[in-house]
Amino acid sequence: MSVTILLGSASTARAAILTRAGVPFTQLAADIDEAALVTNIPEPRVQAQALATAKAHAVADRLLRDRKPQDPTYVIAADSVFEFEGQAHGKPRHPEVAVERWHAQRGKSGILHSGHTVIAILGGRKQRILQEIVSATVAFADVSDSVIDDYVATGEPLFVAGGFTLEGHGATMIAGVDGDPNAVLGLSLRAVRDMLDRLGVSMTALWTATE
Repeated sequence: MSVTILLGSASTARAAILTRAGVPFTQLAADIDEAALVTNIPEPRVQAQALATAKAHAVADRLLRDRKPQDPTYVIAADSVFEFEGQAHGKPRHPEVAVERWHAQRGKSGILHSGHTVIAILGGRKQRILQEIVSATVAFADVSDSVIDDYVATGEPLFVAGGFTLEGHGATMIAGVDGDPNAVLGLSLRAVRDMLDRLGVSMTALWTATE
């Protein structure tokens, strides 16, 4: 019996992580109201996990409603929240917000929390749900105002947690990472492998499926 891995996200970065790891998957975006969900959750790491779990359930429910899979299917969802000086920073979305945040965080560090949820769909229904938060400390270079302006002008930081990435233009502004770099990119492969192992799915067996 075949196993289906379903990434519950439209993120190209998370898809690229699974692709580089040799994990075959399909992709289905989650449709949730992120702002409403975290309104009454002050803790950044709890926000990240709540968002990941809500996305996983939204995708699993949509899958069960529209396709009713009979083969074992494992929905993987993740979301990230950046914690800076005790405050949660999600996606800046607006250039002026991104500039303000970078002025505050340059030369300093913060914590990127990535929540992960895996839902096992077996026999046409949700059977098991696993969760894990992976956090990493990110140190920022003490860049100039002009560098910040040029970076924000690329549009890259507007729709990523904390207003930065470890790839692309943002890589030039990161001084170091203490923790799982894949978690900072959006998806901890170690956490995913551990959760799949607990569900009886070997990631190494998935590798051979792509050969």
